[in-house]
Amino acid sequence: MKLKYFFPLLMAALTMFVACSDDDNDVAVLDGLRVSQSYVSLNTDGGSTDIILTAAADWSFEADNIPAWLTVTPASGGAGETKVTFQADATPDGRTAALRIVSGELAQEVNVIQGTSEAALATCKEVIEGNDGKTYKVRGTIVSIRNTHYGNIDIADETGQIYLYGTNDKSGKAGNDPVASWGLEVGDVITVVGPKTTYNGTVELVNVDVVAIEKSLVKIIAPTEPTALGVAGGEFQLKLAYKGIGVVPVIPADASWLHMADMELIKGTATAVEPNPADTAVVTFLADANEGASRKTTIEIKCTNGSTSSNITYSVSQEAFVLPHGFRADDPFTASEAVAYVSAMASGEKTMDDVYVKGKISSIKFTYSAQYGTATYNISDDGQEVNVFTVYGSYYLDGNPWVEGNEQIEVGDEVLVCGKAVNYNGNTPEFSNKENHLVSIKKAGAVEKGTLEHPFNVAEAIAYIDGGGADDVYVEGIVSKVVYTFDADHGTGTFWISADGEYHSDYALDFEAYSVLWLGNRNWADGDGQVAVGDRVVLAGKLTKYKDTYETSSKKAYIYSINGKTE
Repeated sequence: MKLKYFFPLLMAALTMFVACSDDDNDVAVLDGLRVSQSYVSLNTDGGSTDIILTAAADWSFEADNIPAWLTVTPASGGAGETKVTFQADATPDGRTAALRIVSGELAQEVNVIQGTSEAALATCKEVIEGNDGKTYKVRGTIVSIRNTHYGNIDIADETGQIYLYGTNDKSGKAGNDPVASWGLEVGDVITVVGPKTTYNGTVELVNVDVVAIEKSLVKIIAPTEPTALGVAGGEFQLKLAYKGIGVVPVIPADASWLHMADMELIKGTATAVEPNPADTAVVTFLADANEGASRKTTIEIKCTNGSTSSNITYSVSQEAFVLPHGFRADDPFTASEAVAYVSAMASGEKTMDDVYVKGKISSIKFTYSAQYGTATYNISDDGQEVNVFTVYGSYYLDGNPWVEGNEQIEVGDEVLVCGKAVNYNGNTPEFSNKENHLVSIKKAGAVEKGTLEHPFNVAEAIAYIDGGGADDVYVEGIVSKVVYTFDADHGTGTFWISADGEYHSDYALDFEAYSVLWLGNRNWADGDGQVAVGDRVVLAGKLTKYKDTYETSSKKAYIYSINGKTE
């Protein structure tokens, strides 16, 4: 059975918004230009009604949008509060007008309805591309519920996703647990009406009214949280309740490490109280062992009853396979540790896997040359010719032969080298000839980047991640796009930074501050500020790469400063 709740929306009923000046009924959402209602209703017998317009500067209605049947008095004005009157003669039919008020760079829309007129349904894309201040009616699937008390909800359709910043309950009140009042769940399809605003780059509909609810045909019973798998992988199960022909789990093509192993369907038992109970599906998934970086994916679960369908999603992640100390770029041997490790091997024995060794060049036997493409030198912990590890026949960066124009090595340079190590003749621990290469080089006396004094720029942060860097570092950039504003429920925010403050949609130019904590390395709290496009920020913490996105590790980084301020 398809569960639906329909609440017909007649614009004539929107008279609840008119002739009202209480702040609680304000629907304006723009600082500097606001109106007490974005909908004005007039009777078909004719007449007038008023709204209050508040502006910080001169304002005016765009004359081209005022139809001949409507009189607006006054049509322009100055800063402060102004009573604006809308008047129309009698009409046998319903009619509407969308008026636009402009004050400097700000704009508001007021919709005038005479008689009965139903709001047209907009897509998420149309809302995103539409004007702030305009009221929209939109239908979308609930993809996440951020806050139940206020009803802060993300909805999406096939064209995009928008954020509902506050949902009114069944009595029309805000901040009264509308999620429980309406019985909303992830996967439900809802139709809502509310005014649009854009806050720090996030498109929002504010304090929306619920028009209709189409209950999801499928929901997750257990587990209630996303599944986080260990390196070894293995099985996990999803228990689903559904009212339809069946359920179809869809694993993305790029998640070849995850498989559906089994599905058990359990028919619901009808009772006098519930003659059409939900059926149950227990789906077993199998994850491969992970031999690389951490990974995550989203399973889509589809259900249909023949006439309608529902889609919900479930997140699965798996931790990274971690090689032991000395076998990772982010946790290399020191030169002395490499000497000890390789010296303990049998004479002539070579490591099966690549090892990483970091040290300072203490002497050079052969510098890099274009003829051979390699170099041979010794490294030690402190750059002295004591307890040295030999880098023998080493290729240049990325394993390429050295060519003219590449930087040359010098005594005192700090290097990170990767390759097969061998206990040569049982008395010389070294990298095997032409089976190793330079990973990174820091010239003697060079400024250390990634520090508070010399933070990485976006390009340097990306290079640091690609080089396997895993220390806590500092990254500086200009906020180019806000994805999620900071809120008390999560304590974090997500936004993009770039070198020039522009959002390029280019993974080589954009860096994501993903789920970062607030100033002082703490959760954001009510009363704290927000980041905005154009702010210069310094981030501190760990960096990572997810698929093609270079970003901060979730909740392992924070904003050190905003526009130079640290608190």
